[in-house]
Amino acid sequence: MRRALASSLPGEATPVLVAVLNNHEDLRRAREEHWYRIPLARAPAHLAAHYLALYLTASLGAEGAAVRYWAEIERCEVVRRRDLLPEESDHPRAEGLYLCLRLGPLSELERPVPARRWRRLAFISTTWERLQAAEDVRDLPQRGQGPLAAEGAERAWMGGDGY
Repeated sequence: MRRALASSLPGEATPVLVAVLNNHEDLRRAREEHWYRIPLARAPAHLAAHYLALYLTASLGAEGAAVRYWAEIERCEVVRRRDLLPEESDHPRAEGLYLCLRLGPLSELERPVPARRWRRLAFISTTWERLQAAEDVRDLPQRGQGPLAAEGAERAWMGGDGY
């Protein structure tokens, strides 16, 4: 996994979308094929992020329960699941629409952001500065943005279903 050089890091206020990743195959796709998918019906209403950070669930073993990787979002497109995953053409959601985030190379955070208490989440809007300073996933949301922000910081939301 490459580590980004300081000169190529995003600016402090650069918007970052933190998204859940719950299986090894999707991590492989992000690393090797440079894309991540979100069911269109569950996609954040306002996707203004320039970067994607990945919260790996505990199902990924020792790397899990932390935001560990990030990548630049190079472009977004709406595609059918069957076009993204032709080997799963018989999947119940094969005809479903997905937001496909085309990514640059995946990089490892210098300091992963752990979830010290188990929580089920899918998306958090944050900034590069908050991602770098966070001691826990609860530190990531920007005030007033998203269900985990401010007074809702303890509430879990939008649990994953293996998209």
